[in-house]
Amino acid sequence: MRTVVVEPFGKAWAVRVDDTEPRMFARGRAAEEAAKDIAERLSAQSEHVEIHLFLRNGEKAARFICLPPVSPDDTPHLVGGSLLVVAAMAGEMTEAAA
Repeated sequence: MRTVVVEPFGKAWAVRVDDTEPRMFARGRAAEEAAKDIAERLSAQSEHVEIHLFLRNGEKAARFICLPPVSPDDTPHLVGGSLLVVAAMAGEMTEAAA
C-alpha cells in the first residue's frame, strides 16, 4: 500500500508520497485535492493508497483509502473522511450514555 501525507510545512502545506520529496502548496485545501488526485492516479495503476491529512497542530484530521478499479470500465474508489468528526461523534455517544 502506498501512503500520501498532507502536512504543514512552515506557512505552506506539503504533500508527499511515501518518502519522496514533497510538493508544496500555499493552501491546505489545494494540498488535499492534490493528494486525492495523486491517490486516484496511483490507484488507477492497481495500487492501494492511504491518505493521511494532518492539522497545523500535528493532529491527524482525516484518513482516506483509495481502492483500485475492479474492472477496466471502473474508476478508483475513495473512502474515508474526517477523524475529527468521528471523535466528536464518539464523545457525543459517550455523553448520551452517561
